[in-house]
Amino acid sequence: MKKVNALACYYGIVSLLLMGCSTNGGQHERRFGQENALWTESVYLRGYQPTTREKLTDEHLREYAETLKNNGIKYAYLFAGPYGEDGHLPDYAFATTAIRSVKRLKEYYPEIVILPWVGGVQNKTVHLQDAVWVAQAIADTKKLVETLDVPGVHVDFEYILPGDPYLDQTIGKEQPGQREAYGNTVNNFHKKLREAMPHAFVSSVVLATSPDTKPWKRKTSMVELSQLTQYVDQLAFLFYDTAIHSQALFEKNCNLLLQDIQTLKNNNDIQYLIAIGTFINEPELHKYRNVEIESIPNSLETIKQEVLRLDSTTKIVDGIAVYADWTTEKEEWEEFRRCWVK
Repeated sequence: MKKVNALACYYGIVSLLLMGCSTNGGQHERRFGQENALWTESVYLRGYQPTTREKLTDEHLREYAETLKNNGIKYAYLFAGPYGEDGHLPDYAFATTAIRSVKRLKEYYPEIVILPWVGGVQNKTVHLQDAVWVAQAIADTKKLVETLDVPGVHVDFEYILPGDPYLDQTIGKEQPGQREAYGNTVNNFHKKLREAMPHAFVSSVVLATSPDTKPWKRKTSMVELSQLTQYVDQLAFLFYDTAIHSQALFEKNCNLLLQDIQTLKNNNDIQYLIAIGTFINEPELHKYRNVEIESIPNSLETIKQEVLRLDSTTKIVDGIAVYADWTTEKEEWEEFRRCWVK
């Protein structure tokens, strides 16, 4: 009976802290970091929307800067195109329009940290096992950071697992042993990138390490992550598209992810973000995306609940990364502010 009463008391305290997605300001700042980030489409560097062909204007830049500022977003991952088959980045990322856009965004929102978003899919246009490809990609990345006059870069590599015809864009291209070696090739890229840009702010993204999350991409092991964190300043864990359809299992795996972050943080105290998703939920993805469980309010309430359950005094999560600007509506931004931004 005492155990039941203790648990009831504990959950009552957690519920009060999370009620209405709000917490005490001082506690909130200490426990739930505000190094928040947003993945953003290419229009701001490209100069036009690639689907609609709508031209970019200063008003678009101003509105985007206001969205970031009003919603507590510090890091803007501006898509600079995937690396090409030869390792080079697309020309638009270096063009006058891109340079001007970055300058304007800094004027509209001086606190912004702009990180060009580069990367791509292994075996599609990315070939991390190819030393020539890696050298070209790193040279272009360094050139991009210098050309845009930004403090660093956001790297997003993906390894699509075979088996799902809707998602697998690299059917038949996987080589024997490549999947097993992929973590080391990713780490090697980041190591060489750090050597080329020793003072740059390097951000990277990986999948949640939680055992019951079943995304369509290859996960990174804790051994691989312990090496990767030596070369980056920020690491975002994707905690969506989990294929989890039970709230209890979602909470359990959130807690396990937080435990892994704690372990990594004890060795390399960089920024650790958890990424949540806003979706256009195609039918083919329903098995991966339960939009009730992975909604903004439920994702953030779950993260906060599990942070308090694991350690009620220290900050485990340094911020939230939102995927993505083109799928996040006004009402969702309101939920994000209410549930996370102090």
